Amino acid sequence: MISNDQLARFEEQGYVIIDSPFTDAELDRAEAAWDRLHDPPGRPPHNEPDFLDLFQHPFFEEVAKRMLRASTVYMWHGLIAQERMPSDPPHPEPGAEWKRGCHIDVQATWEGFTATPRRTKAEIWLWLNDAPANRGAMRYLPGSHRSVMQIWSRILTPEHKAMLPRGHGVAPQIAPETRWFPEHVPDGDGAPWVEREPAAMVARRGQALAFTSAGLHSAWHNEDTVPRKAMATGWIARGVRAGIPAHHYEGVFRNHAEMHKLLRPERAHIVPEHPDFFFESPYTDKWPEMFHPDHAVET
Repeated sequence: MISNDQLARFEEQGYVIIDSPFTDAELDRAEAAWDRLHDPPGRPPHNEPDFLDLFQHPFFEEVAKRMLRASTVYMWHGLIAQERMPSDPPHPEPGAEWKRGCHIDVQATWEGFTATPRRTKAEIWLWLNDAPANRGAMRYLPGSHRSVMQIWSRILTPEHKAMLPRGHGVAPQIAPETRWFPEHVPDGDGAPWVEREPAAMVARRGQALAFTSAGLHSAWHNEDTVPRKAMATGWIARGVRAGIPAHHYEGVFRNHAEMHKLLRPERAHIVPEHPDFFFESPYTDKWPEMFHPDHAVET
């Protein structure tokens, strides 16, 4: 499923591309379900039997166990029919797109990432069609997860460290219109984050991107004529509690309850009907140690 060498690359880079066991026929059914979910969009992906059937294959669970150093793992968020639709020109310059879009989605400390089990989120995205660089392939800054988590280990108060991991999108750039303002990801050693060059997560259909969104990454424009299609899954180890933004909280519990009933009995354990490992972590609760130095600490 995922080799020791691939796990080492995941730990070093924050991501790794791996092969999956799925046949062309299985991928065809899942891709057709993906198409139905986007025409029109809006329906929960777990209501598409062919999409749900692929998700409950042991592949995702077994890879997540190894990524998280855990004997038992659970779904973190609902199943996602992830997409990157074609965009019309003019397309942004690469440097500008990275500067505007780079961010993290999960906040964790280095102690949490190196613990057993890991106190963070594991993400596994299965590509349902090819993901070449020009088809909106995600960009990721190799190794940034290590530096960013070490920053949180250094600057956060003990009280706030105890509230990690949490789903909390935040970026290096300061933008007043964002929900995290004036929090930001401080720069590490070397060039500022926004001036570095990310790698394109290029993959073939049937391969999967195993990664941590505690590292800096960005969506990317799609210059092709067809969408980039993926099944996105997220995982948490048993015994780890995680914060969820208030605007996602109800949806996560609803998805778990609905999906648990739809899974085959022998696979229902991966999605607890009533998960007890989440707590609410609102964006309104700002952490002053994350404030950009150009902005005064609110009192």
